[in-house]
Amino acid sequence: MIAFAEVEDVKILVFGDDSILGQDLVRMLDARGVNYETLNKSDVDILKSRDVVRVISGINPTQLVNVATYSNLLKVETDQDAAKLCDLVNTEGVASLARVSEQLNIPLIHHSSSYVFDGTKKDTYTEEDTTNPVSRYGQSKWYGERTLREEASQHIILRTDWLFSDSRGSYFRRIIEECKNSKGKVEVVDNRFSPTHTADVARVVYAIIMQIDCNAQPWGTYHYNALQPLNQDQFVELVLEEAAKLDRDIDKLLPSLKVERLPVELPYLKNSSLNCEKIMGAFGIKQRSRGEGVVDVLEQMYGVRNKQLSPPRKKVTAAKKKAPAKKKKAAAGKKP
Repeated sequence: MIAFAEVEDVKILVFGDDSILGQDLVRMLDARGVNYETLNKSDVDILKSRDVVRVISGINPTQLVNVATYSNLLKVETDQDAAKLCDLVNTEGVASLARVSEQLNIPLIHHSSSYVFDGTKKDTYTEEDTTNPVSRYGQSKWYGERTLREEASQHIILRTDWLFSDSRGSYFRRIIEECKNSKGKVEVVDNRFSPTHTADVARVVYAIIMQIDCNAQPWGTYHYNALQPLNQDQFVELVLEEAAKLDRDIDKLLPSLKVERLPVELPYLKNSSLNCEKIMGAFGIKQRSRGEGVVDVLEQMYGVRNKQLSPPRKKVTAAKKKAPAKKKKAAAGKKP
């Protein structure tokens, strides 16, 4: 998916507005009074550079933001079709955008993953650490990064750790259901990570966008995830403690909670947490706690909404959205 945004003289073209990060980035643009459009795969084939150049030239953005991703780690390892789709989105699509970015001289912000590392480091990963992806997903992300560096001179790669969102709370639901069905027993992988709410990462992307618009040119690779890495069993305890405030059944089971650690097996990593000192130095972006994000997801699940973190989408007039979308469809051609 592609979304278009405009703030005064800023024009942002966002690829991947249907991803969990893309959804919160669009909400953030809404919250700041930004008008935008969306285009789908029937409007432009990301692998056809001429079509992409024509569409982007017609919109004339000042920046490109790619938050499109395929991230079903398990399916990619066992399903050949899923693996091909993963490579298409995470590698080939990025390569195409990188070439267009360079050709049109438009900066590109690209969202990547901590899974470009192998997970063997005990401390948090810095941007200078050697990459060594061990999963098919991680490899696809790394190949995308590598091509972006080779093809586009004006680029920022933003790596994050595991993301969670109120729009897709399947992990939270699974933990809660397992706790109830097993009378307080939950099994998790024994890994160390730094789960981060997508609204927090959207805040970071937006801050980078604004600084680039102010002629900052801090091209390169940066890391961001929430404060304080923790083991997954600790995260599960945090989730269930907050859920107990909204769910009487969980509250009753909490005193007898037992979280069992399972061995880490591919495609998962023993440690995927990131060091975020560089992004603080370059952009002044501080890490935030994940606590509010956890509450936001749970309140959404239980029918209580934290509107400060994830504001509702602002109504956009048909004149601003529908008319331009029809123009771009005509320009881009038939569905590939």
